[in-house]
Amino acid sequence: MLSSEDSEEQERWRMGEAKRTIRRNEKRRRNRNRIRMMGYQRWLQSVRGNLATFYMTYPNNSQWNARSFTGVIVSTGKDHVVIQDEATGRTEMLLYRNLDYVTIDLIF
Repeated sequence: MLSSEDSEEQERWRMGEAKRTIRRNEKRRRNRNRIRMMGYQRWLQSVRGNLATFYMTYPNNSQWNARSFTGVIVSTGKDHVVIQDEATGRTEMLLYRNLDYVTIDLIF
C-alpha cells in the first residue's frame, strides 16, 4: 500500500507531466502557424512584380469591414506585404493577419 507521501509525489509527477504535455502542444501549434506564414511569404515573394488583389477583413470596423486592395507586389515580410497601386502610385503595407485570400494576375 502507498503512503500518503508516495501518492502526493505521484500526483505532483502527473501534474508536471500534464504541464509538459500542454507546453509541448502549444509549441507545436506555434510552429505550425509559423510554417503557414512562411508559406505565404515564400509564395508571395516568388510572384513579386505581378499584379495582385488582396481581400482583407477588418473586424470591429464600421467604416469598412471588408476591403480589397489591388497593386503590384513590391516586397514581402514576415507579417506583411507591400503593394503599389499602378494608377495612383500609392504604396500600401498590408498585414497577413487581416488577409482572407489573394488573386494574382501572373505576368510571364
